[in-house]
Amino acid sequence: MFTLRSVWRPAAPVARVWSVLADPRFTWPDWWPGLTAAATRPVVGPDGLAGAGTWADLRVRSPLGYSLRFRLDLRQTTAPSDGEPGRALLDVSGDLAGTAEVAVRGVGVPTGSTGSPDGESTEVQLLWLVSPVPAWFRIAARIGPAPLGWAHAHVMRAGERGLAERLRG
Repeated sequence: MFTLRSVWRPAAPVARVWSVLADPRFTWPDWWPGLTAAATRPVVGPDGLAGAGTWADLRVRSPLGYSLRFRLDLRQTTAPSDGEPGRALLDVSGDLAGTAEVAVRGVGVPTGSTGSPDGESTEVQLLWLVSPVPAWFRIAARIGPAPLGWAHAHVMRAGERGLAERLRG
């Protein structure tokens, strides 16, 4: 099993970041290079954002030349409020099997650093607890986990840059 953590720090208010990440139309492929959606099913929650039952069949291109296909099923979501982080819990199936968690919280912006125009910044923590499913991927994970970790980090950095651009636009 892989435990993969990424932390993004977009210079935007937490509510704005949450609204992009929790868009029920699952627009991540619009701003995340290398990510495509074969199919999605939006479920709109009472707050107008993605609710439990939303799913997306995705494909991600690795910088190492392979592609992974997987499905994300939104199991539970809680919007950020009153200083509490927003959380989305997802089931992962396909070429990867396990769970993913996205946590979004507002953070202070240190003096002299760049944040959003209103001085607010956000931290997005992404945690994947997944196992490879295809035999070739399980073998590669045993033989050379470092290149796979590098590929994951590369894909996640592309997502972070894409989100930052979306939030500026």
